[in-house]
Amino acid sequence: MNDLSYRICRLRAADGGARVLLEIEAHAAEEATRETLCLLAARLSKMPVVGAISPETVCEMRREHQICAAIDTGLRMLGSNGCSVKHLVCKLRARGVEEAVAREAVEVLCEKGYLREEDGALREAERGLAKLWGDRRILADLSAKGYQGSALKYAAARLRAEDGAARCALLMRKRRMGVPADEAEARRLFASLTRYGYTSGEIRAAMDLK
Repeated sequence: MNDLSYRICRLRAADGGARVLLEIEAHAAEEATRETLCLLAARLSKMPVVGAISPETVCEMRREHQICAAIDTGLRMLGSNGCSVKHLVCKLRARGVEEAVAREAVEVLCEKGYLREEDGALREAERGLAKLWGDRRILADLSAKGYQGSALKYAAARLRAEDGAARCALLMRKRRMGVPADEAEARRLFASLTRYGYTSGEIRAAMDLK
């Protein structure tokens, strides 16, 4: 017989009981191989026991192992920077994680409170403010990074508390953008500040403030 048979030959708790380490032995004819899987205890419907298991169960456990590993990778990514759900899934996919596994891992991170899109959007908005970007560019950048819905509204509310014209005037001073001497210079200045995300009204007000 060349059919594979599987058995759990050892299991132990890890991470204070939050994880279960399973050592699975696969037999095929005269050969035997072993693999160790790390599973999240909270995601198990029942605790595994030493003994024979079906190939279907092994497939399920391998998938749970992949999800556990993706959650760990996602946590490290979130530790260095905030992310939207969409962006974190894309980053995991770029690391070779299957899309379904990546989405389930990110869902767990959201449920556990590790990924809060509103907080991430606010941090990104603060970075945009520090760069002296206008509201339009900041919100466009957030959208490009996958933030949407309530996260965008949360960031927009933060931006409304700022004086866009004063920010634009500060940018002009830092970039040494003088008041235009003629219409051609005015067009170039407006085009440049528009790319920074400022409205025509904010630009005109900034010129008065400058």
